[in-house]
Amino acid sequence: MIRRLIDALAFLRAFIRTRWGYRFRDRSALLAHQERQVAELLRRRAPQAPFYRARRGQPLHDLPIVSKQDMLRAFSRFNIHGIELEDAREAAFRAERERDFKPTLPGGITVGCSSGTSGQPGVFLISGRERSVWAGTILARMLSSVLLKRVLNPFAAPVRIAFFLRANSNLYTSVRGLRIRFEFFDLVAPMSTHAALLDRYAPDVLIAPASVLAHLGRLQRAGSIAVHPAQVISVAETLEADDTRWIQSAWHLKPQQIYQCTEGFLGYSCAHGSLHLNEEFVHFETQSLGDDRVAAVVTDFSRHTQLFVRFQMDDVLRPNTAPCACGRVTMRLTSIEGRQDDVLWLPTVDGRALHPVFPDQVRRALMLAIPQCEDYRLRQRGLSVEIALLGAGGGWAAARGRIRAEFAALCRNLNVREPALVQTAWTAGAALEKRRRIVCVSRPSEAPSEPLGAHASVGGAA
Repeated sequence: MIRRLIDALAFLRAFIRTRWGYRFRDRSALLAHQERQVAELLRRRAPQAPFYRARRGQPLHDLPIVSKQDMLRAFSRFNIHGIELEDAREAAFRAERERDFKPTLPGGITVGCSSGTSGQPGVFLISGRERSVWAGTILARMLSSVLLKRVLNPFAAPVRIAFFLRANSNLYTSVRGLRIRFEFFDLVAPMSTHAALLDRYAPDVLIAPASVLAHLGRLQRAGSIAVHPAQVISVAETLEADDTRWIQSAWHLKPQQIYQCTEGFLGYSCAHGSLHLNEEFVHFETQSLGDDRVAAVVTDFSRHTQLFVRFQMDDVLRPNTAPCACGRVTMRLTSIEGRQDDVLWLPTVDGRALHPVFPDQVRRALMLAIPQCEDYRLRQRGLSVEIALLGAGGGWAAARGRIRAEFAALCRNLNVREPALVQTAWTAGAALEKRRRIVCVSRPSEAPSEPLGAHASVGGAA
């Protein structure tokens, strides 16, 4: 009871400070805030993790830049509980396989696993208090004024959130409360099974990867679903222009974005549609890549359990230096590049339609099959799927059986035909080239291009 009260107070404090606080008069005031927060992080919290204990007293710019591989190799040294990577992965993968995301590690620590859009899946740890702070922060950032009034009005209907992703988490369900309903739609299940439930649920907020939102928009236009959300929010994938067009044509709403990954809550869309970096909670060091693009090294001074200090991101960012009409002085982005995925299309078992296989579904299959893989590239050409692996621990010969088994399970769940899996050689891409790990080069030609029934898909999306 006391723990729940503490978490509730943490949620409320985070919500109030994020929604109505952190209003800096100019950029220098924001940077001064960051400097104070980083100093506090390095003085009090960072030394609790073994990796930084020996570096106590060093200024931020003297600390080493940490890559994902660095953290995975010495995982227990970057968290304050000494949790080993194998234990965290076992918990995360057990949740993935059993579809039960409620269990935690001792101390109430939630383990999460990224989708693997940047190659090998990342693993993150977060405490109950951090979950509450995250929930308060994310709702303060994203909930519209109209829906916030409903939350605060005890006589109004609760706000209903529909969330589509390959994995649920205690982190996401932290937003559930007396005035907020939360329904998880598991992307491991076929989209056709969700249509009737989505209609009955009638969400006020629809959250999903960009490719899933675009597909739902096509289903809405085709009459296969009829929902009328007040907000549509894209997560987990880059929001491309063609996805935006489908979303806007279906619901006449401009989709918002949440820039969230293993490293933390990194960015969000403001009320004026600009994508801002979450600099009130995260310090960004930018590295020029040329052609108005930058990479980022992030220090999240809101994290307590697992430390992300000078962590090297692999996204390519395009800053927008023009001021935003919302008045915030945080850095804006024109776009996030570097982790673009695509939708695969496979014939249904009865051969009557092509069914979408979303990037998160494919990434989950690869994550379970080859968790130690450094990177991968997957290309669909008709009924064949070409896979190139980098650092798969035993190579294709060792991984082939596991990949086949996971793809077979995925296809059974979706009621689609299995593609032929073909090994291809790994080749490195250009430094500034968009990383498109999952790409549909061409769809199967033996099934009709126009969809039928509940699998309706109007036009080209892949």
